Amino acid sequence: MSPSTSPEDIHQRAAILVAMLIDSNYIHHSYLEVLEIVSNDSNVIYRVRPSDSAASCTDELPSRVLSYKDKYLCFIELDEQEMSRNELFEKGIVADSNFQSNSLDFDDGFWLLALQKYGKEHVLVKYREEYDNIVEMPELWPYLSGGSPQSQPVFMSMDKHYIVVADSLLSRLGDLGVDTLKRYINRFYGVIQLKNQTDSTIVLSNNNLSNLSFALVNKTDTLKLVLRDSLPIILGSHEYAYLRYDSESPQRFLQNLPEQDVWMSMYRLFSDSTFCFLKMNGIPTNFRILHNDATIFSYITVDSETQKYIPGDKSKIFYNNKVHDKDLRGYRFRGW
Repeated sequence: MSPSTSPEDIHQRAAILVAMLIDSNYIHHSYLEVLEIVSNDSNVIYRVRPSDSAASCTDELPSRVLSYKDKYLCFIELDEQEMSRNELFEKGIVADSNFQSNSLDFDDGFWLLALQKYGKEHVLVKYREEYDNIVEMPELWPYLSGGSPQSQPVFMSMDKHYIVVADSLLSRLGDLGVDTLKRYINRFYGVIQLKNQTDSTIVLSNNNLSNLSFALVNKTDTLKLVLRDSLPIILGSHEYAYLRYDSESPQRFLQNLPEQDVWMSMYRLFSDSTFCFLKMNGIPTNFRILHNDATIFSYITVDSETQKYIPGDKSKIFYNNKVHDKDLRGYRFRGW
């Protein structure tokens, strides 16, 4: 029988694995910060690190606390309401309701724990500083959306996908809802991360046959992603590149999506159906790229802001469905 996908069951399974860190004397503090950073249709990934508080370093309180020996495992979930300071005090988890967030730095590193929601597979691995991003870790690829880079010479990950509107809508950004984006969107804008996984130079060039570099594919519909970087792109051995793209006008593409939860329909396509069509060293390709599922929020931004790598004041942040607003959580914890 497959494991249950209830939060309680997932936490129990996770706790058994985290207990191995305690039994191996990797954790010496009273608390463990077990922070959910990825939850897709099939898997969940936690960042696990020691803590001197029941609150995370991001000023979030746990939604559930499990105990093992003399330690407290504090689960901070993306989609569950957090406990209150008083509740933690009344349960004896903290000695005083007036406590600060986790003040430990990352010098001792942290672990990534990935579990299947509908199966028994899992992996617990320590983060290695040779990577710029957790999605580069091969151990996590089976638990992320999109296509695995395992057999590809170039690691590719869809990293960002923002909604772009006309500058004339700046004063109305606060009123724009993501599920009415069909009414006002100009295009999508974002970033694709690349890394040469080989010891040799790789040249990425245009595929003249398809006239596509990257695209979202939804059955017979295609949304072209146009690179801002000029081709060819030359990647030295193990070299990184961060390519910025603009989609073509998505109006026709959006018409064939459900009327409800339009953004989440688009998010799933960015996650599961972004394809690369570039030539690699002259050889045409056609494969799904990986998705950075830790991207749990995006922006609605005006056209002029897309010259920046990260949108600024002329933008509105929004979280994916069922993901709690982390800024509000921090406000509730701090009181400011």
